[in-house]
Formats: sequence, C-alpha cells, structure tokens
Amino acid sequence: MNFSQLSFGFFAIKLYGTILSIAFMISAWHYYKSLKKKQLPIDFFLHHFWRWLMGAFFGGRIIALILEPTIFVRNGLFSFFAFWDGEFHSLGMLIGFSFVLWWDMKKSGKSFFKWTDVGILPMILGLMIADLGGFFTGAIYGKETILPWGVQYETFGVDVLTPVHPVTIYAFFIHLWMWWWFKKRENTWERFTGRLTVRAIMFLFLSDFVLQFFRGDETIIIFQVFRVEQVLDVLLLSILFWWNKKRVMSDT
Repeated sequence: MNFSQLSFGFFAIKLYGTILSIAFMISAWHYYKSLKKKQLPIDFFLHHFWRWLMGAFFGGRIIALILEPTIFVRNGLFSFFAFWDGEFHSLGMLIGFSFVLWWDMKKSGKSFFKWTDVGILPMILGLMIADLGGFFTGAIYGKETILPWGVQYETFGVDVLTPVHPVTIYAFFIHLWMWWWFKKRENTWERFTGRLTVRAIMFLFLSDFVLQFFRGDETIIIFQVFRVEQVLDVLLLSILFWWNKKRVMSDT
C-alpha cells in the first residue's frame, strides 16, 4: 500500500502535504481567535496575513531546495514552483513567516514579540498535527530499532522494511508537553513581552537537534555525523541565544 499519496488516474494527492496544509489552517485559525481574545487589532491581521503566508511559503520552499539539491536536477529553473517535489520545509516556513511579520511590525510601529507570544500555542498545535501526519503517512520515519515500540511501514515512501523509531511520535509528545507547559505560563509571562517566544523557539530548535539523531529518511549528512537540519538548528539557536542575551543586557 502507499499511505503517502492518493492516486486518481493520472493525478495524485500527497497526503502529508495535505495534512501540513490542514495543520497550517488550524494553526492560523487558532492564532486569529487568540488575537481576538488578547484584543489585538484584527484588521491588521486580516490585511497582512496574506503577506506572512507568502513569506512562509517562500521560506519553506527555499529551505526545501537547499536540503534537497537533486530537485534542481529534476526540474531545472522550474524547481521553485514544482512544490510537489520536496514540498515545503516547516523550519523554513517558520523563518519566512516570522521575517515578514517582523518587517510589517517594524513598519507599523507595533510590538513584534507581543504578536509572536500570542502565536506560540497555535504554532505548537499545528506542529502536533503535522507530527501525526508524518507518522501515519511515513513521510518522516526513524532509524532501524529493536525496541518494542518500533513501527514497521508498508508504503512506497519508506525505504526501511524493518521496525524503525517512531520519531514523529517522539516529537508529538515533546510538542504536547511544550503546549501544556507554556499554556500554564502564558498569563504569567504577559508582563515579560517576548519571553514566551524566545524560550519556546529555543526549546524547539534544541529538541529538533536531538530528534534528528533518530531520523532515518534521507538528507544531507555533514562530517558523517550531523544532518544538515542539525546544523541549521545550532546556527539559529546560537543566533537566538546571542540576541536574547544582548536584549536582556540592554534592558538592564
């Protein structure tokens, strides 16, 4: 069986890509409701969300092309628009979305971190849905394991026929714990604008770095040890740590 896509004659729908789209829409709707609850200007959200969405698509596609350069071999100059090949990278979508959001906030004189603090819980909710999508379709799978909770796939998208680590289930429970932990502290940190955002993103990068060691799907390996996603995690985590330390020192 092929759990990675549904075929209709000459056409096929990638299930994981569809689940990612659903996760993004649910996350965006939850973000909209949270903004209303916090009494932030909804008109600003409605007029600018399409820009943030385009930033997410652009960033997600760029990172996907960087991590899978063979797409250029298959599609040439058309690679950026052949989004069904390699799809969109979730980290790139986050970067693209955040950059355009920051740019619009800067031009409008609004607090970037006030808006991102509200978006942390909706984002984690979307990640949990994406985790389940990756598990059920086999789009993201782990390395071989003899542990009793290993899962075995029978789908064309998974090259390993023996039991593998359910890495997306690991990620799901990490993100579920994060959602619960930050939900409890959401109101406590309201007077510290940006603390929720910075700590959540740093923990996401750190947990992703660890989880990458368990992944078995193909990617670029650096120094025969680290996946290229881990290099991005360390780079972004270092930048965020440096920036946060500089920000705290300037506040004091």
